[in-house]
Amino acid sequence: MSDFMPKVAFTDSYTSIWRGADCLKLIDGLSSNKVVNLEKGRVIQTAIINNRAKIIDFVTVINFGEFLALVGYLPNYQAMIDFVTPKILLGDVSISDVSHLNDVVLTYGEDSELENGHFVSQDGITLAKVSDDLMINICAKGVNIEIDSTENEFHEWRVEKVIPWYDFEIKNNLTPYASGLNQFVHESKGCFAGQEILTRMRSRNRGIKNLIQVENGSDENKKITTVGSKKSLIIR
Repeated sequence: MSDFMPKVAFTDSYTSIWRGADCLKLIDGLSSNKVVNLEKGRVIQTAIINNRAKIIDFVTVINFGEFLALVGYLPNYQAMIDFVTPKILLGDVSISDVSHLNDVVLTYGEDSELENGHFVSQDGITLAKVSDDLMINICAKGVNIEIDSTENEFHEWRVEKVIPWYDFEIKNNLTPYASGLNQFVHESKGCFAGQEILTRMRSRNRGIKNLIQVENGSDENKKITTVGSKKSLIIR
């Protein structure tokens, strides 16, 4: 893990392990991004959504080959399990919660040599690069990681980079298009939960909003989702 990129603990996260031949197909059918062809060694993010296209959780999917690791938002975990479990039926899928065995750390603010959408595992740490300057890292308990950034500093950086986050922009009662997650909706994938609604929103150009940065003290302060020291984020 880079000594130069700021590191902040993602304390309200969970890590789950998915095993079985049908895992990618199941997730693909319940989420907004196309994950069914995710190759071993790759990582992707997607919103798990219900039939009304409302977010259940936003997850990072890491393909280890023998299994998948999913990192999501801990307050959403039970709702995600309750939604997914009935869909398994006779499929080859098993899910286990391994949050107690791992910590999740975010490294941000500088580009790394790792290619976007890829991950590496070394010395008890899996480093998953989800964007140019953000990595989600799963660290085995007992591995010593120096946390050198605060949540406030991380959210200040998010405002500068215009990145949505859990319980600020990403909320359960919203669609991906109302949460700053537009880039995580694949417009030409096969059938999935909520597809008809999202397609209708696009075709009618209704309900599709954008996450933008505004100066503090602007006329749109009532719409603020994340407050920064000088600038803030709004969805409109």
